[in-house]
Amino acid sequence: MKKILIFVITILTTSIISIVLFSYLTGNPTYPESVVQTTIHSKILNEEREVIIHLPINYDKKKKYPVMYVLDGSSQDKHLAHKFDILSTAGYVPETIVVGIPNVSGKGRQRDYTPPYMKMDIDEKDSLLGAGDQFLSFMEKELIPFVEQNYSVSKNRSLAGNSRGGLLVMYSLLYKPDLFKGRFCFSPAFWRDDNLIVNKVSDFLAKNEDLSSFLYLSMGEDENEKMKNGFTEMTKTLSKKENDQLVWYSDFTKNADHQNNAEISASVGIRKWADYLNTGE
Repeated sequence: MKKILIFVITILTTSIISIVLFSYLTGNPTYPESVVQTTIHSKILNEEREVIIHLPINYDKKKKYPVMYVLDGSSQDKHLAHKFDILSTAGYVPETIVVGIPNVSGKGRQRDYTPPYMKMDIDEKDSLLGAGDQFLSFMEKELIPFVEQNYSVSKNRSLAGNSRGGLLVMYSLLYKPDLFKGRFCFSPAFWRDDNLIVNKVSDFLAKNEDLSSFLYLSMGEDENEKMKNGFTEMTKTLSKKENDQLVWYSDFTKNADHQNNAEISASVGIRKWADYLNTGE
């Protein structure tokens, strides 16, 4: 009887591990009941877009919640939503709705997260330019209204992106500065096109000295030199600004590389974001 029990437990354990591994490897994570997975049609992008909406554990329609929009949905949104649940339960940050935006494809990711003055693929001589401006228009005119019509949210919006997604987040500050109150750039690809986005930011800040916003940047200490150099140049550019209303933080994350920097540093960024909100900036 004991051997049978051990055999059954072994089978069940193996099955659970297999399901979890399959979910992880196929990019289709399992979600709790508080997560809504839906699809909206975008006329701007001319395609169907999946949306993953993480509601707070104790979601109450009578309350108004901040919203964080997360690029690379299905890979980056889950750990951010989990951190908000933990930190809000502990009273460190406000309960927040996290909206993950999955990519339609690898090429679609290149298209959506690359600014319109940069090549989608620097290794292709005749590469098309990015369409990050169109993607942000999709967010502004279609996605955000959809979320605001269907859920109890405040006008306190933030945007988070990793790697090339971090590049788009920074571009959003230049193209749609009022669309988000806070921005999170994890391991951002600022190096692309010889640090072109760094120069764009420098010019933008010089012309917008009254800009009021929050910005958190992080880079893993173990990432490659190309990534770290672009990040350092952006930090230098931000350090030269004369605008005290743009509150920004820049961290090199210890023992982190390109694969795990976002997960390790996100809690720090979220806490700083909460502190910014509490000061009434």
